[in-house]
Amino acid sequence: LKERSVPDIIVKSFEDLYTQHPDLFEVQNPKSGEETTIYFHKPPSWFKGWVDIDSPDDPYDETMWKELAKFLDGEHTFAGGRYGMARELMQRNLAFLAPYSLGEVCHIVQLAIQHRRLIVYHRKMLKPIQTVLCQLSPDGTPGIVDATEGEEIKDMDDLTMVLFRMLLHHPSGIRLCRMKQMIKHEFQRKLSEMAFQCTKLIELFNQEPLNETFVLDTENDGKSIYVRLGNPDTFSDHVKRIYAMANSAEANKAATSPPLGHPALPDEANDQTRVPKETLGDGVSVY
Repeated sequence: LKERSVPDIIVKSFEDLYTQHPDLFEVQNPKSGEETTIYFHKPPSWFKGWVDIDSPDDPYDETMWKELAKFLDGEHTFAGGRYGMARELMQRNLAFLAPYSLGEVCHIVQLAIQHRRLIVYHRKMLKPIQTVLCQLSPDGTPGIVDATEGEEIKDMDDLTMVLFRMLLHHPSGIRLCRMKQMIKHEFQRKLSEMAFQCTKLIELFNQEPLNETFVLDTENDGKSIYVRLGNPDTFSDHVKRIYAMANSAEANKAATSPPLGHPALPDEANDQTRVPKETLGDGVSVY
C-alpha cells in the first residue's frame, strides 16, 4: 500500500482490521523505527516459507542466470538497492523471471552482486559490472586508467607483492579503509576491486592466495578492519617466492636510498627504480 502512495491513515485502518480477526491473523506491534508485521495463523497451501535474501545458497537454474546475464548486457541502471532492482525486474515481466516471487528475485539480485559478480554498486546505483568497468576506462578497455593515477594492479601476484612490501613498512597492519590510498601514496599504483570482479574491497581477501596469506582482524568493537601478515611458514611455495622477492626488493631499495640529509645525485635518482631487478612470471616485476 505504501509503495502505491496510499495515505498512512488508510494503511493504519487495515492494521486495525487485521487486529479485529485474531483467529486469522497475528499482528505484531513494531519496535522503534520498524513497521507492523502481520502473519497468517494458518499459512496458505501455496506458501513455501520465507526467502532469506542474504543466503549464499543458489537454487536457481543455470538457464535463468544465462538469460539474466544476457539481459544485463547493456546500459542498465537500477535505483533503490536490491529491493528496488527486484521490483523493476518484476515490472518488466521478463519471461525468465516469471516463475519467481518478488522475494526470490530479491535473492537473485543479491546473488548476482555477491557471488555471480554480474552487478555492482556504483555511485549509489546498481549497474552491470561490465558497464562500470568500461565507464572507468576512457577507451572502453577494463583496467586502463589515467597515467597520472598510477599503473593499475591487475592480478593477484601483483597485489600480493604490493601488500607484502607495504606490510614490511607497517608490520602492525594496514587499515582496510585506507589501503587504496596507501597503495597510491607509497607505490604510485591504483587498486580497483572491480578489476578482480569484486564489489567490495574486503571480498578480495576471500580469494586465493590472499585468503591463505593475510589475516583480517577487527578492532574498536568491529569498527576497524586491519590487514595483517599471516604465518609465512604456511604459505604455498609460489607465495613464498613472492614473499622472498618482496623482502629482496625492499632491501635493495633501502640499500640504494641516500642517507638522511644527503640528497640523491641526478644519476642516482634516474637509476633507482625503473629497471627490473627480478621478474616473477605473469608480468610481475620487482624494481
